[in-house]
Amino acid sequence: METGTNAEPGLRSPDGGRRFKILQIFSGYLEYGGEEGSVERIYRELSSRHQIDYFGYSSGKSFSGGVVNKALGALKAVSNWEVLRDLKRQQASVGYDFWLIHNVFPAMSPAVYSLAATLGVPIVQYLHNYRFGCINGFFLNHGSPCQLCMHGNFLPALQTACWHKSHLQSGIMGAIMAHARKRGVLDQVDQWVAISDAQKREHVAMGIAEERITVIHHFFEPKGDAPPYPERGDVLFVGRLSPEKGVDRLLRAWERVQDPGRSLWIVGDGPEKEALERLACTLKLKNVLFTGFLNHEETLRIWERSACSVVPSIWKEPFGMVVLEAWAKGRPVVAHDIGALSEIIRNGVNGYLVAPDDPGMMAEAILRILNDPVRGASMGSEGMRRLKENFSREIWWGKVRGVLGRISHRGKPGF
Repeated sequence: METGTNAEPGLRSPDGGRRFKILQIFSGYLEYGGEEGSVERIYRELSSRHQIDYFGYSSGKSFSGGVVNKALGALKAVSNWEVLRDLKRQQASVGYDFWLIHNVFPAMSPAVYSLAATLGVPIVQYLHNYRFGCINGFFLNHGSPCQLCMHGNFLPALQTACWHKSHLQSGIMGAIMAHARKRGVLDQVDQWVAISDAQKREHVAMGIAEERITVIHHFFEPKGDAPPYPERGDVLFVGRLSPEKGVDRLLRAWERVQDPGRSLWIVGDGPEKEALERLACTLKLKNVLFTGFLNHEETLRIWERSACSVVPSIWKEPFGMVVLEAWAKGRPVVAHDIGALSEIIRNGVNGYLVAPDDPGMMAEAILRILNDPVRGASMGSEGMRRLKENFSREIWWGKVRGVLGRISHRGKPGF
């Protein structure tokens, strides 16, 4: 079990409020992604004003190895006795004011919520995807939009094998989620945190009371000045190469953009990398560069030569940190008009929103930026302005303090 702790708590936080004892709970995935980055960032911020300990578990611990280990992993997904034992011991030892849960599926099991209720520990659930209404968390079924399970009947997941392309694994996970929903898991959470209004609307549709969900956008603090805007810039994608990111749509748009003097940079790694490289060859695309994972300095050099960033996601992005990262570099964004992306981006002001599955429209938006560097630089500056005014650390903390205040009054009339 992975655990961590920060300094001993005092009576008051640095900003004068109550100093909470918080247990952050996260079941990690087989591969590192944006959610893990968000969990780490939230931990760092909270640790500056509160005592926060980290309780982590990995899916790899439960589902790796032979048939026996995988069978045990399936049982743990129903009720992970090791996790429950350790959580109970840690709560008794420290006496946390509340548990901040990011994810318990599949390795930790939804029994974590029942244990918190038994121990009388309030829960704050930080949402990062749509797991409570979709076993893969993306509202996607083999690359197509799907919300058949969002109201608690997960039989379609079994029928379509939408998780890991396996009827067996989809059926097991669907049964676990259906059981958790029937046992009232949605009511066991005291406060929900959604990272966008778009994500909140989906969870209200699942059956969570609107007043129990607080929207707290992620924040991003620019470091240093934005690099100068290039006269003839390239196009950049930064992110995990997985199906929901829609990079294949970007490649089909690039087929219409191709300019001998410009490059399309694909920065990142993931399970779709080889398939995307094959697609680029099939389409006979020129100047497409798959870099794999790059460190900060290497990525910055590509940002310097890029005119815009593209976010071609095909799932309902709950937020889109890469948009804020682009604005911090003074670059506009071309993105699919889906999920929270249209909540963040102002079309024609700091980026362009295009219809999903319309490579011609995406290509047109990219060319509009590439062919008018003055306009591109102006849109990038507008993005920087919106970033500083709407997605600052101070705004994030103001929203967090509101949630903490409601937790501190748990059990009082009106809560």
